[in-house]
Amino acid sequence: MKSIIDTGPLVAFFDESDFYCKEIRNFLKTYEGQLVSNLSVITEVSYLISDNKKAQLNFIEWIKDGAVEILNQSNEFFLPIHLLMKKYQDRQMDFTDASLVSLYETFQIKNIITLDSDFLFYKTSKGKPINILNSKMLKKKK
Repeated sequence: MKSIIDTGPLVAFFDESDFYCKEIRNFLKTYEGQLVSNLSVITEVSYLISDNKKAQLNFIEWIKDGAVEILNQSNEFFLPIHLLMKKYQDRQMDFTDASLVSLYETFQIKNIITLDSDFLFYKTSKGKPINILNSKMLKKKK
């Protein structure tokens, strides 16, 4: 089973001061599928943990070692990403969220791991909700 992983859980996994660190680490220890993501998420995580160079280096090494499969999104992905960002302007959907919803649909990946409660509102082009594997964590948000 493949699941998309968003920025928040990755930051929490590598930042011991993060509110969700322990919970995400426990969750990922028991997760038995393949994690997938994209370069937008990798860029965000790298930026958000850049104050801790050791954590940033560990994160990049973890990616290098295959912990997360990076899926490419070329030019043809920008039409659905743009449409999603327009559709969810009221939620201020950013590029990364739109790119993950696009991955979810295009690659027919059935799950996402996120700490972003906006994913509770996002829908596929067929109006189906996004399946959030760790949805119980979203209710505990700070």
